[in-house]
Amino acid sequence: MKQLWLGIDCATQSARGTLIDSAGVIHSRISHDLAPVQRGEDGRLTQDPDSWTTAINQIISESVQSADQSGAVVAAIAISATSGTFVLTDLSGTPIAPAAMYNDGRAGNPLARAAAIIKEVGKGSYLFAHTPEFVVADLCDKALSEVATDWSHALKTGVDLTAELWSKGELSLAAELGIALPQLVAPGTLLGTTSQHGIPIYAAMTDGCTAQISVGSSALGSAVTSLGTTMVIKIVSPKEVSGPGFYSHLLPDNRWLSGGASNLGGISFAQHRDEINLWNRKAAEHGPATTVMYPLVGTGERFPISHKELKKISTAIPESDVDEFRATLEGIAFAERLAYETLAKAGAPLTGKLFTVGGGSRSALWNSIRATVLNRTISIVDESGSYIGAAMIACAAHQGGNLAKALDEFNSSTAEQVKPTDGEVKMYEDRYQEFLSLVAPFQSQEIR
Repeated sequence: MKQLWLGIDCATQSARGTLIDSAGVIHSRISHDLAPVQRGEDGRLTQDPDSWTTAINQIISESVQSADQSGAVVAAIAISATSGTFVLTDLSGTPIAPAAMYNDGRAGNPLARAAAIIKEVGKGSYLFAHTPEFVVADLCDKALSEVATDWSHALKTGVDLTAELWSKGELSLAAELGIALPQLVAPGTLLGTTSQHGIPIYAAMTDGCTAQISVGSSALGSAVTSLGTTMVIKIVSPKEVSGPGFYSHLLPDNRWLSGGASNLGGISFAQHRDEINLWNRKAAEHGPATTVMYPLVGTGERFPISHKELKKISTAIPESDVDEFRATLEGIAFAERLAYETLAKAGAPLTGKLFTVGGGSRSALWNSIRATVLNRTISIVDESGSYIGAAMIACAAHQGGNLAKALDEFNSSTAEQVKPTDGEVKMYEDRYQEFLSLVAPFQSQEIR
């Protein structure tokens, strides 16, 4: 019987699943909403974790039915989730409070947020579970204390990736708080078998990592720029690198997934979203902008500049709304180049293919500007997503052998390639130097 592989991404607003075959062909997509994220006056952002298990149980049942109708079987599952989201439970696995989201404002990291929760509910003995462990325990009818976590989902909680162990400081803090941390395992490790359908579940990686894997870019030196509401950049590095606003996940076979997320992206021109094709056409007719800009819409930036007080800055006032829109597209392209140069300086150079995904990758004008600013060919990916990457991990892990080698055998669905516009490379090089001068006062001395 034909085997299909189920990848699930438990995001913020919904859980999404997809079935693929061993060639990477998509057979179905299923999505179910999660409980709304609740915001508190103290900056807390929480969610009902039972909505994770409800949604994912539905996805698995519908996927099994879909596979059966096509004469196939769901052979394995892998679940990806947002890095840093967790739930604290009692020793029986029952939540003592709503799940804390990755961007919960009560503290700057998961264990510090756990401390804030314990301060409210009182001291005791608790279990710490990232989203996948909590879900897998339910799916497999296992005690939560027996379900391991992969080192990717656990990274922000505090993992020494070189030793592949919990960091000593985090272990000490967890013990002080009365928290038991889950066992650490590598991505691709068998976590359990679903009690209802008998399907093995393998450890995956966070949504950013599985999104990278989904485009078939796990080769050293390859990279992905994801252009959604914000811009996320990741490159496959031969070593671990970190710095202001960027860090590394450990991929199988001693490769590292290095990068960071910017506050620039589609949010920078959200006011034009409903008529984006019209504005793209106007900007194409307008030609290069008259000003160089870092087009933030709020205060604070993460990467490639790490600065809490940075706001929108430019070398001059745009001459028109179209001029400003064009400057916004160019400014994000300049930031993308700076991001890759920052990673290269840290030891993670872009020497392979550059893939791009997300809604922004559908803009021919923006892709042309980016290719020219970067002075390299950009490969536009047709099918990608964190749930696809999770399905690839499920397939590769279930088939055994070298996980990295198996992932490399999946081909990306490259729709087209965009090359630099030769006549504009020098002009954009000069503009980029202006951009560097513009942002220099806000850059960390560590990465100049």
